[in-house]
Amino acid sequence: MDQADIRASPKLRAIFGAVAAIMLALWGWSLIPPIENWGNPYEDGFSYVAVFYATITCLPIGLYLLVAAIAGRGRHIAHARTALFLGGGLLFLVVAFLIIQHIANTNGGKVFGVQIGFQFE
Repeated sequence: MDQADIRASPKLRAIFGAVAAIMLALWGWSLIPPIENWGNPYEDGFSYVAVFYATITCLPIGLYLLVAAIAGRGRHIAHARTALFLGGGLLFLVVAFLIIQHIANTNGGKVFGVQIGFQFE
């Protein structure tokens, strides 16, 4: 089957659009700490780590899925399914880390009884 003949259903296009919006929102969320610390003389630059990794992972996947959701056919759809699986896996990792962070923050730095990081008192 030729790649130009591939068409996505409206449901699949909506899924592509939803995951693209989430990925682009994650990328935008990573920009908040550097913007808040702009001009702070005590900023050590560690807030830019999230921007770097989000730019090389979330931004390309989000843009590719957005283009596939808008186009709806052709070569964009043929490769957007791979981007969808990569985006889903990345979202799973981010949500898992956020859950572990929430557990550690509410239990004094302990996750399932194990101390994570340092707890200054």
